[in-house]
Amino acid sequence: MENKKNKEESNENNDWNNNNWSNTNESDDEFDLKNYKNVIIKIGTNTIMKNEEINKEFLTNLTIKVGELIKSGKKVCIVSSGAIGLGKKATNFNPTIIKEQQGLAAIGQIKLMQEYQKRFENIGFEVGQVLLSQQDLLNKECLNNIKNAFDFLFEQKIIPIINENDVVATEELRKNGSFSDNDALASLLATKIETDLLIIITEKGGLVGKSGKILKKFYHENELANLENTKGGRGGMETKIKAITLATTNKCDCFITSSKEINNIENKNVIGTFCKSVPKKLSFKTS
Repeated sequence: MENKKNKEESNENNDWNNNNWSNTNESDDEFDLKNYKNVIIKIGTNTIMKNEEINKEFLTNLTIKVGELIKSGKKVCIVSSGAIGLGKKATNFNPTIIKEQQGLAAIGQIKLMQEYQKRFENIGFEVGQVLLSQQDLLNKECLNNIKNAFDFLFEQKIIPIINENDVVATEELRKNGSFSDNDALASLLATKIETDLLIIITEKGGLVGKSGKILKKFYHENELANLENTKGGRGGMETKIKAITLATTNKCDCFITSSKEINNIENKNVIGTFCKSVPKKLSFKTS
């Protein structure tokens, strides 16, 4: 009886993956956005916030570009940090303990969604707020509910705006002293809903090699300059490498670029680092 149940659950998952999030990327070592149908765009705090203010120019450009991608037939999610940063701005309060960060996240999340909502409404789209924890994605029942919600949003061409539920998801803060600025959440989500491309927007513009220049392609951590966290955000290059490794060993390509390149993202001369998905046995090596 249990084997039959497991088989039915497996068939359900396969049907969902085949019908909704099939990997369609060509075997091509050059980044080309036209090869992808299911895209997650992850945006960190240092991109959302500029000089402690909302980065209006970037958000407007992002909104227009995402609208164009959806009209071309792609499914696009946005994983967006910035709630705590906007909460700090609204209250002029600098948090020092977990409960203060949780409270600021609750304040700032409303303001973050307002910024997205008004811009997408201006071009004829609605947005939907999705607050998740990593545990939600690891729980089978929760994951099925999440997939059902995404199904509906995509059918209606509504853009999911996803953030970690900082009010309740404090595991990583307690363990590491800081959250991962949604890097881990974005890559885990990408693997669970069979995304074929994860775009990570970072103000560094890509992965920086030892020469000081942005790498066009990434193969091995030894190619990189020293890894260090970014000011203002909760993540850094080290968390991005972990996120990239998780995604690329689960059939999801990654492209790391800067906010300045968002208008150029569909061109082959876009500046950034391409990380091609690889079999797990050939995963990126870390020292």
